[in-house]
Amino acid sequence: MASMDARVPELISRGRLETLSDGVFAIVVTLLVLELHAPHLEHATSVPEATDALLALAPKFVSWVISFVTVCVVWLNHHRLMAILGRIDHGLFWWNANLLLWTSLIPFPTAFMGDYAANPLAVSFYGVVMGLMAIGFVLLRLHLHRHPELLVDPGTLGAVRQGTTWSIVFGPVAYALGALLAWVNVLAAFACYAAIALYFVFPHHLKGAIDTSPRHSSV
Repeated sequence: MASMDARVPELISRGRLETLSDGVFAIVVTLLVLELHAPHLEHATSVPEATDALLALAPKFVSWVISFVTVCVVWLNHHRLMAILGRIDHGLFWWNANLLLWTSLIPFPTAFMGDYAANPLAVSFYGVVMGLMAIGFVLLRLHLHRHPELLVDPGTLGAVRQGTTWSIVFGPVAYALGALLAWVNVLAAFACYAAIALYFVFPHHLKGAIDTSPRHSSV
């Protein structure tokens, strides 16, 4: 065990990496809601005017909800991934930083899509950015494939690999489909993005790895 630890230099503690990541996720979800602004009414007491103004904001609300749920899902699955790690190496730190880079960009395409929901480019661009974020998560997982010694229990590598396969299908591939759908029907693209978020709400693949981890046997 000592020789294995010597081969895997630890850059920072898992706790510090999680603290950095949690801070980025918290800022991102805050920035998302800051894009929602109260509409200006010419007649402050007009209910029909207020109703029309709120309906006009519907695309922004939908975009915000999709992105908020997605960021929460990313945080949850990131937490589950961190839970099965025994140590952090230099490569893992930078793959995690890559994931945070694309996650921190999410408020921009969210606002762009919300403001121009009928524009195929705006809706497609959202899918592109989210797909890059999903690729970032896949690359983080692939680093563990190459370095199973980073896991608390290397025996959980099978569960990590299974999760990576489904993350590719319902992550980058699904977002690419949504980005393409935007050029056919923007509503179909919105539905695709929402479906991806809902799919990842459920911890399909890392749960087994956490259950069998010595550090998390009670989960």
